[in-house]
Amino acid sequence: MLKNLVSRKNFDWLKALAAVLIWIVALAYLISFYGFPIKPALIDATVHTILVLFGFWLLENVFKYYLPKRSQGWVVLNAGWILSSGLVFSGVYLLRLFIGEGEYLDFVEYVMLVKGLLAFILFVSWAALLVFNAKIEDQLKTKERQEKINQMAKDAELYHLRQQLQPHFLFNSLNSISALIKNQPEKAREMVLQLAEFLRGTIKKDDQNWLTVSEEKEYLDLYLEIEKVRFGHRLNVDFIADGTVMTAKVPPLMIQPLLENSIKHGLYGVTGDVLIKLKFEIENNYLLVSLSNPFDLEAGPAKGAGFGLDAVKRRLYLMFGRNDLLETQVSEKVYTVNLKIPQRND
Repeated sequence: MLKNLVSRKNFDWLKALAAVLIWIVALAYLISFYGFPIKPALIDATVHTILVLFGFWLLENVFKYYLPKRSQGWVVLNAGWILSSGLVFSGVYLLRLFIGEGEYLDFVEYVMLVKGLLAFILFVSWAALLVFNAKIEDQLKTKERQEKINQMAKDAELYHLRQQLQPHFLFNSLNSISALIKNQPEKAREMVLQLAEFLRGTIKKDDQNWLTVSEEKEYLDLYLEIEKVRFGHRLNVDFIADGTVMTAKVPPLMIQPLLENSIKHGLYGVTGDVLIKLKFEIENNYLLVSLSNPFDLEAGPAKGAGFGLDAVKRRLYLMFGRNDLLETQVSEKVYTVNLKIPQRND
């Protein structure tokens, strides 16, 4: 702690030096108050203050490399006893060196035991404070390391989910292209170009760089153009959002998997036109996203459906630590997904 104080660049060491000088003057005045000359009193106060600070420095360097356990309290007591004894005998020797013989030196020897006791209390208290501070710092560092490890694990899993979502959509699109190549080669070519443009815009996005609803809508429109090559006029999406919601933020690749899931549920086993409603609104610092599509229970689930929902649920939990941000419901042959995205202050 002393080393950190001296090495600071904001002149805290000047404050510490001023406090030490004030302490020396006050102690010298206290001694002279009892009838002794000010000069030996100042020498006595300076010598013992320097010795105390030197003892503090020694303790700090000892406990910097060795931290006693709870059952080793005797180490602190022994350190205090050794340093206080050294302070007493060193103090007497130095005062004899600087002052010489005289009445004041007799007084110093008379109060030697009292000084030793006070020094013992000071050194033991300082040693205990150093041990306590070191343990607190170790706990904080351990907690910080654990938080970094947890964050790295979350980032790795989020990245893994992103890497799964992109091939998942890509494989579905390639299957559609494969089906179009033989009968409709021009549409297959158009779909390849649109797929390349879509992937170029999304592959570099990460979960730290959120998009506005307006930016997300551009990617969704591009994605829908790809799907319309496959489904033609049957696919209709009603995008509902007022002007105020367009600046709200959304993590990238959060809406597209849900929209893909709605298209699968809505068009599987259906021959006519299908309308999917995608609604955005702001409520209590949340971006509310609702997707609804027709759903035929008798047709059964679409092949491969469900991965997008599970991936989005897991991403939400990793990002916000909550499991209540995504809900699904089925009513009157309508499948609805409700998503809540907390809006970040930054």
